[in-house]
Amino acid sequence: MSDFIHIPAESLASMSGGAQEVIHHLCESDCHGFGDVLQWCETRGDCTYAIVCPECATQFVLDEDELGALERWSLAYGTLHVCGLRESA
Repeated sequence: MSDFIHIPAESLASMSGGAQEVIHHLCESDCHGFGDVLQWCETRGDCTYAIVCPECATQFVLDEDELGALERWSLAYGTLHVCGLRESA
């Protein structure tokens, strides 16, 4: 891919390995773009989140803390790199 973008390591330093994997996939691969968030919650309030790549349909399952880190990263860096999580409506 000729438009390869390298994400600065310091922007990912406080993220879990799973959250970093999502950013690398959405921002540094041929699937470059904004992922969609799917949410499953149980009646007791436990939720699981999946980030879905719109290009290849790869799914990443994350917890609430990891999702929060990805949302913060997307707000801070997503517009600049044109990738990350899609803003919630």
